[in-house]
Amino acid sequence: MGRRRGYGDAGREARGRKVLTKVAALYHREMLADTAGRKVLEAAGFPGASVISDFKIGYANGALLKLVPEGDDLEGALKGLGLLDSEGREVLEGCVVLPWFGEGGECLGMAGVRMETGEEVYLPPVPEGVWNRTAARLNRFIIVTPSILEALRLYAQGYREAIPLWGKDGLTQEHLALMFRSGTKEAVLTFDASGKVVSALRQEGVEVRKVELPSWPWKQEELRVLFPKAERSLTPEGMVERTGAGFTARYQNRCYRVKGVEKGPVKLRASIQAYKAGAEGRFHLDVVEMYSQRGRMQYAKGASALLGEDAEEVLADLGRILPMAEEFTTTVEEGVKGKEMGQEEREEALAFLRDPALLERIEEDFEACGLSGEGANKLTGYLAAVSRKLEEPLAVLIQSRSAAGKSTLQEAILRFVPPEDYVKYTRLTGQALFYADETGLSHKLIAIEEEAGAREAGYSIRNLQSSKVLSIATTEKDQATGKMRTVEYRVKGPVALMLTTTSVDMDYETQNRFLILTIDESRGMTERILARQRDMETLEGLKVRREREGIERRHQNAQRLLRPLAVVNPHAPGLTFPANTLRARRDHRKYLGLIRVIAFLHQHQREVKTYTPEGGGEAVEYVEVEPGDIEKANRLSGEVLGRTLDEVSAPGRALLTEIRRMVGEKAGKGGDPRGEGVPQTPRGVGALHDPRSEGVQEVRFTRRDIRAYTGWSDFQVRTHLGELEELEYVWAVTGRRGKEYVYELAEGEDQSRLGGLVGAGAG
Repeated sequence: MGRRRGYGDAGREARGRKVLTKVAALYHREMLADTAGRKVLEAAGFPGASVISDFKIGYANGALLKLVPEGDDLEGALKGLGLLDSEGREVLEGCVVLPWFGEGGECLGMAGVRMETGEEVYLPPVPEGVWNRTAARLNRFIIVTPSILEALRLYAQGYREAIPLWGKDGLTQEHLALMFRSGTKEAVLTFDASGKVVSALRQEGVEVRKVELPSWPWKQEELRVLFPKAERSLTPEGMVERTGAGFTARYQNRCYRVKGVEKGPVKLRASIQAYKAGAEGRFHLDVVEMYSQRGRMQYAKGASALLGEDAEEVLADLGRILPMAEEFTTTVEEGVKGKEMGQEEREEALAFLRDPALLERIEEDFEACGLSGEGANKLTGYLAAVSRKLEEPLAVLIQSRSAAGKSTLQEAILRFVPPEDYVKYTRLTGQALFYADETGLSHKLIAIEEEAGAREAGYSIRNLQSSKVLSIATTEKDQATGKMRTVEYRVKGPVALMLTTTSVDMDYETQNRFLILTIDESRGMTERILARQRDMETLEGLKVRREREGIERRHQNAQRLLRPLAVVNPHAPGLTFPANTLRARRDHRKYLGLIRVIAFLHQHQREVKTYTPEGGGEAVEYVEVEPGDIEKANRLSGEVLGRTLDEVSAPGRALLTEIRRMVGEKAGKGGDPRGEGVPQTPRGVGALHDPRSEGVQEVRFTRRDIRAYTGWSDFQVRTHLGELEELEYVWAVTGRRGKEYVYELAEGEDQSRLGGLVGAGAG
């Protein structure tokens, strides 16, 4: 057994357990958030994520004091527990942390394992409790190891029966009591135990057998020979069969149909239907969080009554199913299908898709669901969501000031998308997308609540858009040889993207790939929204909320009925697009993408044609663009792409409009014409030249004037006025020692909207 440090008797006090429980939770959170911890585990031969969740494994990255909430006077307690040394350094820094818990969920102790050397640091020095106590409850046969690391290795190899002692002589009364309550009949010891340990086990009626483990890393064929009883319980031959979207497993008369497997770096979810052999009509069905001990236990309790077995027996079955679910791979053809529709729902969705006024119906449905105004935004966002089914999806960025309603617009659009077709994140770390399931994101909509939360992942987002595939090469230890090898992870697209942001200085390389949607922040729109909010409190509002469910269901079903067809635009050669900037090369693709998705959305109103390549090959089905599609795309592009091409952000443009209005009103009242004797303007005061007035008319104003006129906050005024100053739409007049620095507004109207779209030949 490795070296131990601890806090003595204080670990048995309630205060110590509470602090230890809190620290274990913090370490576990860091393991989930810090890729360094997972890399240490993977390099040590633990590629599966189930062990992290099953045992709430943590990682000590040296930031324990920073993780403790402010106001918690814990430093003294942490030193008392042995987590910090006398100088305040973290004792377990760099360790993978393996905690264990009591019946009430309180942490009884933890071991820090230095994976490079195998050294184990235990807190407290004389541990109490049992690690992996569930193993004894689920089996009459257990594997006993001298260390927690060896037990973890066996567990990760599929031998869930492994329980560690606290050293070769570390058999405690708690171990014996657990075996007695669980009815343990046989124990296989992986070490040369003392006569005292063997005698104590035999006195409890446990048959003892000793084996010698080979050198690490182990091979499965070696373990099968050592633990034949465990191996028989893990993979009963002839009882597992793969199905179209999952697999079935049978243990005696207990049958489980597993499908809808969803995998992630630290999650594994599956739909499991339990039934007795020969009685499929009666079953227990639920979605199980397989990496959650609580989730598996809840399912076992629910299914045990139907199967006529103890919950512990069902829990053992789930333990056998878990590694098979981890290894299960769903191909694109076998992908999880969406909700099955009844005939009535299908006819309703088809009637909706065949409506000649389909786009108008979509806008009306948004309004009926409580989203006022924002016609072009709603429609563009909806089309972008639908474009996920195409090979060249669109991406939208919803930009506005805080509280303007960008999240409301995003949520409204997502409610019309089938749940199985989108994923929503609050934050994405730099490499999060690289480790997604290979086809888990293909043709889906990725929604991110705030662009700031995805800033670290900007590179991967751009590559997934451009290349439609992400790949990363990393190293892991080969279980058979023990040598490090290079492993490639690939994530396939394409994906549609939807982000929201309040930022005006978003990364240019990311921003120019998006269609920019800006929220109407006018006073009139605010009045409409407030009126709508009041209406939602009335009986009519209650009716709207009830009817909204039906509207959302119709849209989700309609999108499920859209087939993955190609789109051909025979009118494309006659179209024009402004070519005065290099960025037009990318914006032109967005324009063509809008036309394409409008035609795609109308596929149930078009003839589906077929193209067969010369010389053979697979036939391609497609629909054609019609002139009406181009007209609708031009209407949207004139507003949406105009914002994209504008060098000023939407909030900055709104502020400039307000300033011009304010200057016009001041100039009409005489203003403050420039001339001799006029005091120099203090630093930070702005001046705007009004080109519409005759002669040179100058009106000076402060940020305070802008706030008073617009009602904007100081932060918003500072941010967007700085943008306007940098782009030379306003100048800052600074006076110091008789000098004045002036930045003048260029005369004439600036171009802030897209022009020149022509549907030539479309008519």
